Amino acid sequence: MPMEVPFIIFRVMKKGESIRRLAIDSYFTEFLSIEPRKVVLIKDPNREKFRSSARDPLPVLLQKDPDRLLKDLFEGLERASSDALGKRVSHIRQWNILRMIGIPSGHSRHIAIDERLAETERENSLGLALLKGVLGVKGSEELKDIEVITEGTAYMRLWLENGRVMTDSGKDSVYTGLLKKDPRFRTAFYSALLRHIQVIK
Repeated sequence: MPMEVPFIIFRVMKKGESIRRLAIDSYFTEFLSIEPRKVVLIKDPNREKFRSSARDPLPVLLQKDPDRLLKDLFEGLERASSDALGKRVSHIRQWNILRMIGIPSGHSRHIAIDERLAETERENSLGLALLKGVLGVKGSEELKDIEVITEGTAYMRLWLENGRVMTDSGKDSVYTGLLKKDPRFRTAFYSALLRHIQVIK
């Protein structure tokens, strides 16, 4: 039997005019290893199969209302994106100076550090780019014109099939990807699945 995941449906308003209607996972969003991944759990209700009710849904765990969550996330990712790029540039500059003056500093160690910083930079930049699209803004100075209004709750059914996370719309690439790469999400997903199986029994 599938798990029933609650989503908060919200409408993004810009200067009082509706620009889009979306939904955010209000259970698994609280179980992600890094902040930018929260953005990928925003879905378009016109493209997904949501249900208006559920028999035994997972609880709503979202710590903030969507307006505060998305604005805080935007400002945090804007800062994190800039910081991650700065750290990477600084690391490369320092490494190049050491190489130029002939001081051995561990080539493979520097490559590993740079790859880690590059991955962080990519995740922050992707999260920020997606959030710009969600809120219809280019920078945090425009957030004052945005209001995110909560409309209610809808439910998406999730289940596991041959290592892939499935929904009523088919394979969900986002949840499947998170299951593979995010250890915190993976633990929460299997815990919720196990709890659901035990409840059904």
